[in-house]
Amino acid sequence: MISSELLNDIKAKPIVLVVAIVLHFVLVILLGVNLSSSEIHRPASSDRKTVKAVVVDAVKIEAEAKKLKQIEDDKKKKKLAQQKKIKRDQENAKKKLAEEKKRLADIKKKQADEKKRLADLKKKNLAEKKRIEAEKKKAEADRKKAEAEKKKIEAEKRREEEALAAKRKLEEENRRKEEAAELQRKLAEEERRAEEARQAKEKNAKLQSLRSQYVRLIEQKVERNWLRPATSTSSMSCEIIVTQTSLGDVVDVVLKKCANDLAFQRSIERAVRKASPLPPPPDPGVFDREIHFTFKPRS
Repeated sequence: MISSELLNDIKAKPIVLVVAIVLHFVLVILLGVNLSSSEIHRPASSDRKTVKAVVVDAVKIEAEAKKLKQIEDDKKKKKLAQQKKIKRDQENAKKKLAEEKKRLADIKKKQADEKKRLADLKKKNLAEKKRIEAEKKKAEADRKKAEAEKKKIEAEKRREEEALAAKRKLEEENRRKEEAAELQRKLAEEERRAEEARQAKEKNAKLQSLRSQYVRLIEQKVERNWLRPATSTSSMSCEIIVTQTSLGDVVDVVLKKCANDLAFQRSIERAVRKASPLPPPPDPGVFDREIHFTFKPRS
């Protein structure tokens, strides 16, 4: 235990070892000199040389010791400087270590923040992806719905067009039927009108003939009741308008465009009045309250 401590002290202070060695060397020399002087009588000159040599060696040893002490002091200073430097280096190292720890902590924090940001970004991207996927699904569903609605509308449109075409076809057929029926009706109407016109014409012709007969009967009766005046001639004539009742009674006689002969005019008026009641018409359709005829006596 003591040897190890001594060894450690020697290692820590090598100058002590050198000094101890030198002192032991000096002591050995002195002992040797004393022994030599007690046992062997040498000449005085030799002793002086020996002492002188020992003194010289002591001075050298002292100088060497000082030199060694100076070296030791330099070493101590250097060691102190090294220790200070080491201490500064340690402090700098601690400071750098603290800075590095702080930097690493900052990096770690940044990494954690970046990790969190990446996680948030991943989460956001996942949510965005889900949203986009949902929108795609919705868009696809909307597209399918729109296509189904479009097909439904197209089918409805086709049905409407088919129904409209069928309706138009039916309307066209009905129109054609109606046109054909209208044409038939018009033809029948024209035929009816033509027949009615023909019948009316025939009736009018018949009535005209009957009317002519009726007027002729009146003319004949007037002529039978006419007394020719002496001044009359065969060239005389007179237009007569006779107003009668439904029973043929004469109520008025008007002469127009009559020959300018008063006797002739009066004779005609008397004849008309004497012919009352006038002959009945051969057909009630030819009766008229006013009868127009031209009286022209026969020669």
